[in-house]
Amino acid sequence: MFRLLIVASLLACPTLAFAQSQTPAETGPATRCLLGSKTFSPGATIRSAAAVQICGTDGQWASTDKASSGCFFADAFYSVGATSAVSGSKTMIATCQPDGTWSTSPVEAAKS
Repeated sequence: MFRLLIVASLLACPTLAFAQSQTPAETGPATRCLLGSKTFSPGATIRSAAAVQICGTDGQWASTDKASSGCFFADAFYSVGATSAVSGSKTMIATCQPDGTWSTSPVEAAKS
């Protein structure tokens, strides 16, 4: 009888529910634009060839009159204002410009 009361009380007690989360429905892969081995989100602006290109929502590049978000060189992306040593020169540095091009200038001597 005592066992029956214990079983009945266990069945009558509310049970704990485990939290469940629903995963959102797959909407397909996010659209990206490729340049070299890098991917860029829609709206990204990069200089490619002779003009600044913008990544469209369809994954295609199109010409734009907007400023570039950086410079792309040797499969690497550099933000506007980034500087890099000029290969083979100890006296010149290159700076990424807003139009996506690189400009060179002499290295300033360290002040003591």
